[in-house]
Formats: sequence, C-alpha cells, structure tokens
Amino acid sequence: MECVLCGNDSFEDLSDTDAKTSEKLRVSLCQKCGLIQQNPIPTTEELQEYYSHNYRVDYKKSYTPKPKHIYRAGKAALQRLEFLKEEGIYEGRLLDIGAGGGEFVYLSGALGYRSQGVDPNIGYSEYAKNEYNCELTTGELDAIQGKYDIITLYHVLEHLPCPLHAFNKLYNLLNQGGTLSVEVPWIEANDASPHNIFFKAHLFYFSVDSLIACASKYFEVLKIDTNNNLSILFKAKQNISEIEYPSQQSVNKLKNRLKSKGWIEYLFKGKGIQKPLRNFIRGFEESKALNHQPKEILDNLLHKAG
Repeated sequence: MECVLCGNDSFEDLSDTDAKTSEKLRVSLCQKCGLIQQNPIPTTEELQEYYSHNYRVDYKKSYTPKPKHIYRAGKAALQRLEFLKEEGIYEGRLLDIGAGGGEFVYLSGALGYRSQGVDPNIGYSEYAKNEYNCELTTGELDAIQGKYDIITLYHVLEHLPCPLHAFNKLYNLLNQGGTLSVEVPWIEANDASPHNIFFKAHLFYFSVDSLIACASKYFEVLKIDTNNNLSILFKAKQNISEIEYPSQQSVNKLKNRLKSKGWIEYLFKGKGIQKPLRNFIRGFEESKALNHQPKEILDNLLHKAG
C-alpha cells in the first residue's frame, strides 16, 4: 500500500487489532509524512455500505439517536458554534457534512446561520428532517453541490477514504475566502485509554502537522485547538499551492510521542482515573432529557446557553 498523502510505501505498524471488536485490523504510520492510516484502506463500495447502514448501529447501538445522544450532540454543537464565533463567523450559508441527527444544523440555524446538512446514514438523516424540519439530505461528500460560506466536518474526515480528495472537494464547495471547520480525534491526546485507540470505523488518525499537511494545498490555518480533540479552522486559499509535508523532525517527534503514551499518563495526566465519576455525572445530566422530545432538548440547551 502507498500512503494516501505522500505516496511513500514504507510504514511502521502501530496496531493489529480492532479495540472494539478484537478483530484483525492493521494500522500503520507513514515513515515519510507521519500520516497514520488503516493498511489497506477499505474500498469505496465497502465504506458506502458500512456507513449507510451499519455504522450508527455498531457505535450508537441505535438506528436513530437516543435522548442522551441528542443531549450530548447539542452540547457539543454549541461549543463548536462558539469556536466559530470566536473568529467572528456569525452568519452565512453553512453546510454540516456528516450531520448525524441534525443537532448542529438545527442549533446553528436557530442562531442565525443559513444551515443545511448531509449524512450518509438513512436513519439519522430522515430522523433530523422529521424531528427538526431541517434541510438535511442523505448522501456522500462527492454528491454534494452548491456553494457555501462555511463548511463543518465534525468527526468525519477520519472516516473518509482519501483526505486529499476530500479537501479538494471541500475547496470547490466553498465561496472565495470561505471557512472550513474540521474536528477529528487527536492521536496525541492523553485522555484516550491506550487500549481504546484504533478501530475499524476510523481510517486515519491525525496529528496537528498531518492534518494541516492534508489541507495545505487548498487551505491556510486560522485557528488550532487541541483541548481533547483536534479542531482546526481553515480559510480557503486564493490560489491552490503545493502540499506542505511535515518535516522528518515532526514525524520523529510524533513517533516518540506515541511511544511515550501509556496507562500512567492516561490515568493521571489524562484524568482517566476520574472517568467513572465523570460518567456518573454525565449520566445524571443526560437523565433529565429522557422525558423530553428531541426539539425540546435542544431548545432547553439553547436557552441555558443564553
């Protein structure tokens, strides 16, 4: 297999097991650019079948979102909207790719954006249209048309078969000078259990440098946030340029960082030892949403946020 970013064929294996199913799963780090990827990448047909029918059931245990999922997604959506507002992005035509149950589309629309979304999962996209009256369609990235001022991808890029192709498509969907907000799991984070990192649903695992490199032909960086996840706000370049690959020093630094991760760091620096308490508190908060309708859950969150 060749690296989807730089074309190199020299890899260092990081894992051979799916953390969620214990099935065989090879994940490797490119020795040249540091992009971490499944080896090999599944075919487009395999991915389309999986994400349109099986993914949400596998990871959410439901074909439509439960109240606790709506509550979590609503809280996350408001945090992500704050990330945009901090850079003065308060309005515009917005497209949320991988929109899930439609919580971000609904809340951003309530706050003044002209929002719509797309998601490959039939159950979730239909749910969003029915519950929130959102403009949300079922489909894949390649089928999207139109022009937008803002595009958001939250925990989507790691599921797509080719980041370079994705950024090219996103660039062509944006108006000149448009903004792109991307959030992915951060491979260097210290709050992930060492035995719960690599699994089938994620085709890629990003460092700051590898994510920037994937986007560098089409986008420049406006803002980076590494609180738990990796969030980067990009601005579309006026002119397409060459890819800016991570340096060998950056790749070596990433290798050393991955080797240094372990249980002690996770439990104490990453506060994994507090996870049972945090889960209890979160469960208590989410229980308040059990007897409310989906739209009511989001409206209550919006009201509390002021």
